[in-house]
Amino acid sequence: MSPKKIETKKKSNLVKTLQWLGVSVISVLLIVYFLVVDTRGNQTTPIIGTVNGTPIYYTSTSPYGRAFRSIEANYQQYGIQINNEMYSYIEDIAFRRAVATVLLDKIASKNIAVSDNIVVEVMKGQFVDTNGIYNDNAFQSFVKNTSKSELSRVEREIKENILSQTISVELFDNIKINSLETERNFIKTQTKRDIEMAYIDAVSIVENSEIPASDLERYFNENKTDFAQADISYIVLESGGVADNLYKTLNDDITLFEKNALERSVDTNNYRWEYITRMEMPSESFADSIFTNTKTNTLLQPIYVNGNYYIVLLNDIKLPEKYTDVKTDILKNEYLDANMNILLEAEKTRQSEILKSAFDRNNNLASLNNNGNIKYYKPSSPFYYNQGRLSSISGDIIPESSEETFYRRVFSLDVSSVSDVVRLESGVAIIRILSEEKPNMSEIANLVSYTKEELKSELGFYVEKEWQSRNIEKARVKKHNIR
Repeated sequence: MSPKKIETKKKSNLVKTLQWLGVSVISVLLIVYFLVVDTRGNQTTPIIGTVNGTPIYYTSTSPYGRAFRSIEANYQQYGIQINNEMYSYIEDIAFRRAVATVLLDKIASKNIAVSDNIVVEVMKGQFVDTNGIYNDNAFQSFVKNTSKSELSRVEREIKENILSQTISVELFDNIKINSLETERNFIKTQTKRDIEMAYIDAVSIVENSEIPASDLERYFNENKTDFAQADISYIVLESGGVADNLYKTLNDDITLFEKNALERSVDTNNYRWEYITRMEMPSESFADSIFTNTKTNTLLQPIYVNGNYYIVLLNDIKLPEKYTDVKTDILKNEYLDANMNILLEAEKTRQSEILKSAFDRNNNLASLNNNGNIKYYKPSSPFYYNQGRLSSISGDIIPESSEETFYRRVFSLDVSSVSDVVRLESGVAIIRILSEEKPNMSEIANLVSYTKEELKSELGFYVEKEWQSRNIEKARVKKHNIR
């Protein structure tokens, strides 16, 4: 791709294209951003992190801000209530997108030149009202009342947005799909198959197995700080305003805590948890608020969890001395989480031998049902590739039927053939292909345009994700917690 200069024309098609690509998202964000600028004065713009030394700013017009608002709006569009934990998740995803944007911008800046005029034209476009009338007074006022440094930052971020989205289109959207690929994808997605399967759930076996006490003790000793225990008293309230006011009252006179816990808390029967681990707390954000405090006998500001507000009095924090000081189920779950991959692969190996031996003695898959840990499944009807969550003839959900690995195995076998023992995500299986229903190829003419766009979109998605994973992994990425 050779460097090219983007020339400016009034109402040019290029600007319309760029705005269609997403530049117009700046419209609302500019207003939010400059309201912040007006009240921030000369304070330093906060940075949420860096990638290869390039700062990612915690502002509405930055790559992070645009990604955050986009994800947030998507949740709000579907009426999903966003709590603190979800906001933390959105922050992580937005930061990852921002890192990818910065990396894309570095590539684009070497190949594409964006003139200052096009940036100004895009900025002016944000001062057009719903009737399509441009308000030059508002634009000039904005320029006049914004410091040069902040104006330069916004101009740079708009330019970066143009660059990253332009290169993104080049890399991920302009994928060529020929007719053979379209036909192959049509056959793949429109073919139905019917199967039967003998399956052993290795995950369930691992989760229900006895773990030697010596293994639990060793894991505890190696990770003792993860099992810190907090003694806390708490008041649960439904209103954030009420919680804020009560926090101020208690902060002035902590002796009123027990009285208010008994009289005003949603849960008046219990207002104290004595030495519990973070795994027993109502949410991760709740636990973070507790264990990031170094002082005990401290009243914490209200913590929002699942529709309620917790006012917490941190009485004490301690490390358990021995592994038996931690609840057995908590310790076991943490041990399994840390070692599941190794334990699961070992169990799959053992169960593969058991399943193979049973099939060698009796190749009637249905008759193997309930032979030890073996379960038999047959779908209630033939299914498509990646149909997801298949029901069996007995009404159960067929294990693994939401996993790509399952469908790859099923649709790679010949009709009437029987697989060897195959390792799936959570267990092992033997699969027999009973029948296949090929699609009506005469329908492809009516679906070719849709199928091609669908395939193009799918490939573009995978290419983009793979590009992000590889390049982010190689980059020097740092994320700060500024909440």
